[in-house]
Amino acid sequence: MIRAILKKGKIQPLDELPSHWREGQELIVEGYEPSDDPADIKKWHDKLLAMSAQIPAEDHERMAAAIDEQDRQTKERMRREMGLD
Repeated sequence: MIRAILKKGKIQPLDELPSHWREGQELIVEGYEPSDDPADIKKWHDKLLAMSAQIPAEDHERMAAAIDEQDRQTKERMRREMGLD
């Protein structure tokens, strides 16, 4: 299954297209509605955790450090704007 989004009236693939597909080939596109089924939500959650586990620890650490720095800068700016510094 190829994932795609509708953007400005055109269908844009999010995934790489199979090499055997040819220009002008007819395709069938079905819409997707998110599920409220707890089993589907658990499956999605498990998949998300598995993908997250594949991210190197250094990347998690860099992201956490970047978020911490952004928080620090935002608080510093707000204090300046409020005249507290």
